[in-house]
Amino acid sequence: MAFKPKKRISERNAYNMVLAMAFHGNHYNDIHGHIRTVSDVKEHYAQNGRNFARVVAQCRDFAQSVPIYENLIGAQWTVEGVSVSRPNHITGEYESVVAGDGVYNQSDYWATFEISKEDFDSAIEFGRWERFLSAVNAGIAAVEAFLNHEYMTRLRVSGEDAALRENLEAKIKTWPAKLTGSAFDLSGRSWASFSKLKTLRDDGFQHRKAITTGMSRKEHVGLLNEYKQAVPRLLFDLHVHFGVRCPSAIIRYVYYPEIEMESRAHA
Repeated sequence: MAFKPKKRISERNAYNMVLAMAFHGNHYNDIHGHIRTVSDVKEHYAQNGRNFARVVAQCRDFAQSVPIYENLIGAQWTVEGVSVSRPNHITGEYESVVAGDGVYNQSDYWATFEISKEDFDSAIEFGRWERFLSAVNAGIAAVEAFLNHEYMTRLRVSGEDAALRENLEAKIKTWPAKLTGSAFDLSGRSWASFSKLKTLRDDGFQHRKAITTGMSRKEHVGLLNEYKQAVPRLLFDLHVHFGVRCPSAIIRYVYYPEIEMESRAHA
């Protein structure tokens, strides 16, 4: 293993992760919208026999899930011998997604993010630069798929709408204001990291022209640590801006532990 993530996150990050899951996660424990403040979260935990401070302390171990609020179900479902239908976002009429044995995605952008995080985990474990670029590539696709989803469902247009062919930067800069009435804040670190890694993806993955490349392990680990800002943080911020519940997997990776270079033993 060339790189390894720390096993624990800071108390502040654990605290923020628990609250992000509670306020914005795709759980089903607040269907009436009663959980709005930190006090509400503490009270809800107390009602379920848990202490909020202990939950935060427990969640500093990144392997521990957030009790009550973390939805561990993934985007893709497997079905056997049944038919699955969903309403068309334009007509409202139910249409078949899969019949008999098969798989279906609850959400395509969510499923694409899951591919991104799987590639990211592999890039850390095996130290493969191309696997990291693949993770960034899928992450960028997930961001665009989310924006396309919001555009099509809110305006009730089909996938043939001409606006869907706009470049991704234009979508991020203009669509939030068009669809929600307020502009998306691009002054934060997530947008800077996203732009940086997108350029790396464009030059080093989609339109690669180099014959051979190389980089130091220090530079490599620095870019790995940019991922959580560039992909999951940007996706999470977009969910919050649009007022849409965010898949727990995305929130968890916003608070991914710092990645370090694996120490090398010397004889």
